[in-house]
Amino acid sequence: MSLLDGLSKAIAGGAIEIVDLTAPLSSSTPILQLPEPFANTIPFRLEEISRYDDRGPRWYWNDIHTGEHTGTHLDVPVHWVSGKDGHDVSQVPLKTLVAPAVVLDFSARAAEDPDFLLSIDDVRA
Repeated sequence: MSLLDGLSKAIAGGAIEIVDLTAPLSSSTPILQLPEPFANTIPFRLEEISRYDDRGPRWYWNDIHTGEHTGTHLDVPVHWVSGKDGHDVSQVPLKTLVAPAVVLDFSARAAEDPDFLLSIDDVRA
């Protein structure tokens, strides 16, 4: 069995769990807000082009308007001045985006205390 076949079977069988960390986009998705004098990005907006109607009888599609700091995204080295000669998003090696992970679930504590702040001791525990 090839490595890819083994991985596919482990995912399908539940031996390996894939966790999707993305968040759905909507007009209420929080966006990064910088103080003056810095410019800010636009909020997310979905503009319908057609929905199986006269504008496009066989398809549903939209225009998406958003800034790059809306929702789940990847900041690459070239984004910051310290990495100006580094990778842009099209050059990031894919092997750097897949790795073993640990899920820390503090949702109950955050629900109890809206000011809950994750500490190093919480992570160690």
